[in-house]
Amino acid sequence: MQQEIINQAKANFVFVEGGDFIMGKAPYPVATPEHKVTLDGFSISKYETTFKEFNTYTNINDLDSIEPGWRHRKDMGPNYGVTFITWQQSKDYCLWLGKQLSLPIDLPTEAQWEYAAGSRVLDVNHATNNGKIEGGDKDNYGKDRIVGSYPPNPLGLYDMSGGRPEWTRDWIHGYKSKPLVNPKFDSIQVYEKRVVRGFHTLGISVYNRGSREPDNDGSGVGFRCVCNQKTPVN
Repeated sequence: MQQEIINQAKANFVFVEGGDFIMGKAPYPVATPEHKVTLDGFSISKYETTFKEFNTYTNINDLDSIEPGWRHRKDMGPNYGVTFITWQQSKDYCLWLGKQLSLPIDLPTEAQWEYAAGSRVLDVNHATNNGKIEGGDKDNYGKDRIVGSYPPNPLGLYDMSGGRPEWTRDWIHGYKSKPLVNPKFDSIQVYEKRVVRGFHTLGISVYNRGSREPDNDGSGVGFRCVCNQKTPVN
């Protein structure tokens, strides 16, 4: 089971070619000012990390199971995105996976997350196949379904709009107007919260920013990993 999970996680990485984009560009102000960001190429998991994957990790490393008293819930089945985890638990999983694969794997920076969700340079509101959220306001759009239930965005990434909101590597911070190259805010702490992206909204889910205290494990946040290698994962 361990090797199966590791091999599948490796196969699920989607390469995102590096380039420039305007971060925060949205139909109406969400997190101003807009600013140019340049990123190196990286790979990101096409799916959110599932309970099955995270359970394998906790079992192998003799760690506590995630919310065992709630595991009867449908949305906590093996193929649903893992939730009820802290920022550090998410990061530790990505670092563990990187160690198993001998690859530089971590949580995505906020810039990497937005760049991938928007399929690099597409001017879209949602990370879906057509840039729209088709469900109505009572549709959780992925929260009540297994990962990959809806069509992916043009890069082949699933559930970045809908599903679980996702931890990123960065501390929450105010945007600046100056251009940035491979920005990382994981060691630059201004506020006591980490950036969370991918909240389900009928508005502009590619751009909406959220944040949570890093030890908050009760807000329904999940995650996916990135590989900070400039070439595709083979």
